[in-house]
Amino acid sequence: MLSDLSSRSPQRSCNQTPLLKRTSSRATLSIGQSSKKKRRFSIPTFDFETTELGSPPASEALVEETDADRFLAARGSTTLPLNSTPRTNRIAKSFGLVDDRVLNCGETSATPAQTKVRSILRKCASELFSTPRTISAISAKSNLAIRKQFVMALDGPGISLNLFASPMAWSHSNCIGVAFKQNVYFQNLDTRAIVRLCGVPAADGVVHSVDWGGIANRHILALGTTCGIVQTWDSLTQMQISDWSEDDSSVGGIHWNGDVLAVGRKDGRVSLFDIRSRKRIEHVEGHKRHVIGAKWSPDGRYLATGDHSGSVHVWDMRARGFVTANDRKVLMKHEGPVKAISWAPWQDGLLATGGLFPDGKIQLWNINKPNAPLTIPTETNVTALHWSPHCKEVLSTHGLSWEPWHAIRRAEPPVKQAPRTPFSNSMTVHAYPSCDKIVSVHAHSAPIGHACIGPDGCSIFTVSPLEETIKMFKVWSAPAGKGKDDRGMSYKCAIR
Repeated sequence: MLSDLSSRSPQRSCNQTPLLKRTSSRATLSIGQSSKKKRRFSIPTFDFETTELGSPPASEALVEETDADRFLAARGSTTLPLNSTPRTNRIAKSFGLVDDRVLNCGETSATPAQTKVRSILRKCASELFSTPRTISAISAKSNLAIRKQFVMALDGPGISLNLFASPMAWSHSNCIGVAFKQNVYFQNLDTRAIVRLCGVPAADGVVHSVDWGGIANRHILALGTTCGIVQTWDSLTQMQISDWSEDDSSVGGIHWNGDVLAVGRKDGRVSLFDIRSRKRIEHVEGHKRHVIGAKWSPDGRYLATGDHSGSVHVWDMRARGFVTANDRKVLMKHEGPVKAISWAPWQDGLLATGGLFPDGKIQLWNINKPNAPLTIPTETNVTALHWSPHCKEVLSTHGLSWEPWHAIRRAEPPVKQAPRTPFSNSMTVHAYPSCDKIVSVHAHSAPIGHACIGPDGCSIFTVSPLEETIKMFKVWSAPAGKGKDDRGMSYKCAIR
């Protein structure tokens, strides 16, 4: 049987090419497998009929001048047919490459003459619709920035070197009062007459702070000594009005509110005196350290105080308590002593506070809104703050500067080794609410210890105890028909 099978099988020759094993192709397999997705090929068609045979190659063609940006490629006159197939059209739509939405910075077909005309038209249109930014004549940029020199200078030997002292004040009757050790002098800036108002015995200490009364009591000056003595004097009669000497705690900051005088104490209390009473009428407790700054709000409702630890409290005179927000006390805190305090006269509740070493910051608070304050870092002692009553600007005076590592180590540098910064010994005006610096003037060659604003709200007196000089600067201007006439404050000569 085996022989029969062998005889029936075909005979292969050795020279015949062996047959390859047939394998199934992917196309054949995909016929019976409907679950697998068929591959689609989208082949775009191009039209080359517009190409001329005699045209030069791309490298030899002239480059067309255009006004397009060199960083963004300009769209060419011929583009690829992105919508040749449905699938390519969907992709082009998803990338925003359909229609005329392709990024294009310039028209390639524009001639140089058309480009020049368009640029001239754009310039003319921008000048037509743009509003020129004018500088207000009231702002410090139109006054102090133009004339940075002082208007008047006075000698100040013997002024207290204590950084926490407030030895100078400016009255509504245009008199400048200054404390020199145990004596108080004032000068009438209209008549230039200098008068010694009063003096205290050496046993009562040194006159630490002075302040003139308001409009109703413009001729009354209050003083406080380092031994706790508080007195009031009449500048017209040069007679003593009252003497409150029952408290021996050293005086800090003082400020008038009508007939009521607020006096900060070393033990953290704030004493309230009425000029019509011989005794203290009330005292406010809330601080734990020496109260070195005190300021009543323009409406007389709030009293802001700052102490040696950097805490700031606002006391409501009507409610006889501290200001609260959402049943929580408004936390106002600096990292250094707070002496400089000022209320904005044109917005209710807007308060500016400044910190001494190691804080060196100006903070702008709104006691009616429990928001974080606006902060202006200076890395310099902030010795005084004054808002302009005519525009939204605030002035700050500065003394010694320091490096950040001085604040970390809590070691204030000596005067001769202190670094020199733009805020050192300067008088700087800031804009509100942007907090931008408008102008800064180096008013003294030594640290500024204190400053006061004039009755017209335009001029500032600064004092430098180390320099022993008092200077007056014209910072702002009053609007037309407002403010006090400052003819008696503008002197061409210096009183030395």
